[in-house]
Amino acid sequence: MASVEIGSDRELKFERGTRMRASALAFHLAGSLRRLNIEGAVVLLVLVIGWQLASFYLPPILFPSLSKIAAALRDIVSSPAALTAIGLTYLRIVAALAIAFAAATAVGIGAGLARPLERAALPLIEVMQGIPAVCWIIFAILWFRDMEPRIAFVVIVTTIPSFFYQARDGVRSISPELWDMVRSWRPSMSQLIRILSLPALLPALLTGWRTNLGNGTRVTIMAELLGGVSGIGYQLRLSQELFRMDRAIAWTVVLVAFVVATNLALTLFEKSTLKWRHDRRAAGA
Repeated sequence: MASVEIGSDRELKFERGTRMRASALAFHLAGSLRRLNIEGAVVLLVLVIGWQLASFYLPPILFPSLSKIAAALRDIVSSPAALTAIGLTYLRIVAALAIAFAAATAVGIGAGLARPLERAALPLIEVMQGIPAVCWIIFAILWFRDMEPRIAFVVIVTTIPSFFYQARDGVRSISPELWDMVRSWRPSMSQLIRILSLPALLPALLTGWRTNLGNGTRVTIMAELLGGVSGIGYQLRLSQELFRMDRAIAWTVVLVAFVVATNLALTLFEKSTLKWRHDRRAAGA
């Protein structure tokens, strides 16, 4: 009898453990589904299905089939020359954005702290913001002989205003009471920057990166398309000259993948550095 009772207890504990693991797995899956953008996935699926249906009735030069686009994409990712073009465009975007970020952030922080510097810098920033990117491309073609300075110049001057405003407004968003509270502890300059300035500026600077990532990408592709001899923009121009819509779509997919991956990296960086904001949001929920 004792052995039967022990066996029954073991079976009961095993069943309870199984139910608990199943409940935990179901809870995890439910949380994963809640984090997924189901609505966005449905929209993309409808777009893909609509494109494939259009390819059945319209010429391939307008709407190539998904199989042709996939074949063109496979050719791109398997070609060393195409991979070089992709890497060159990515490098141009990141390098130019980094230069614009460093320059505009320094001036923006100074403008947020010193009113004379803001009055001196603001007219130039407004002029830069008012000139369209196409005009900057024309200026760059006339001013610079080599392609690399042309593209870097255009990306830098078109993204500086956004970085400047984000940095300036980030400094202004710090309340005077918070400044006084931190200064009452007599921190060093490095401590003041690390404890107060950077945490307050980081959300605004990340927003500036997200905004300028799309702007910098579009401007880089436009500059390569109009006056370049390498990169994704140049490949898009070749696709247009050869009437290869499938390759144009494939190159566009490669470009979108870069923007999505970079945005994901920015999101992961934001979650790791701004845990307090996400924790507070979860507590409020």
